[in-house]
Amino acid sequence: AETVLSTFTQNVVVHVMMHEMGHAVLREFDLPVLGPEEAIAEDFATVYLHLALPERAGDIVLHRALQHLADGGAAPEMFSEYSGDVQRAGRNICLLYGMDPDRHAALADQFGLSGQDAARCADMSPEVLRSWRRVLAPLWMPENARVTEVATFFDAGSAEAQAIKSGTLSDTLFDLVARIDWHSQITLTFAQCDGTAGWSRNGRRIGICDSYIRRFETQ
Repeated sequence: AETVLSTFTQNVVVHVMMHEMGHAVLREFDLPVLGPEEAIAEDFATVYLHLALPERAGDIVLHRALQHLADGGAAPEMFSEYSGDVQRAGRNICLLYGMDPDRHAALADQFGLSGQDAARCADMSPEVLRSWRRVLAPLWMPENARVTEVATFFDAGSAEAQAIKSGTLSDTLFDLVARIDWHSQITLTFAQCDGTAGWSRNGRRIGICDSYIRRFETQ
């Protein structure tokens, strides 16, 4: 039977791929890494979706936060470059809410974000948004234009990759990545592999493993 991915999984895939695109933007345009790169990439994903897909950003961040909470791994080791899953979920919710509190009030309510915590998010998030807008301003393609330096690869042996190829998700991801004026080809890869997702600078690939996608489906 043909594999069909849930809305939850598709939304998580969008945020994950935008996280990896954050790494690509940092490296391809030689941007300063003024903090933990994993945290910067995670913020990039949420800010970029707020800017590029404002109508869908709330659902995407909701599902990504729920996925982080479902992972619920042990606290990172002392020198890990990653934040804990609970903290990553909270940061995404806080950041998106603070960029548009009226639009995302229900998201905040769902996770109990209120009072001083909500006020801090509303104070912090516009600064992050402003910073990314300034960084991205020279990198955006003109309105209604898309760069041609984006390719896609869908592993023929992966049911999940083929499900993405046959649906609208592939178009969404392509459109999001093609909004940036890349100076060399970037390839979106959906492969049969046992792993998660990543950015390969040598191959200029933003990729996700089908095993990771299956994890989202079970969650």
